[in-house]
Amino acid sequence: MDTIEVKGANGERLLYDGASVAKFRHDGMDEAARNPVSTFREIRVTHRPPKRGRPGHYEVLLAMSSFMSLTVEETEKPQLDALVAALERSRS
Repeated sequence: MDTIEVKGANGERLLYDGASVAKFRHDGMDEAARNPVSTFREIRVTHRPPKRGRPGHYEVLLAMSSFMSLTVEETEKPQLDALVAALERSRS
């Protein structure tokens, strides 16, 4: 399985490798959390449309053995969709 990387705002990112999901901060220099895929419970994605000159974005809340949140720009939507699909497949 290929890895799926979703880049967020402020140098944060989520990395799915088939066995776990990790959250990195500071442009990948600091691993903040790593959870096995088997602990996946839910993922919520909320779209925030453009407003007052600010671009639109998605707010992601991932519930596993710990909670991970990430703000994702609209350009990262294909990677975000791939992550959601992979996590939903792991549940079944």
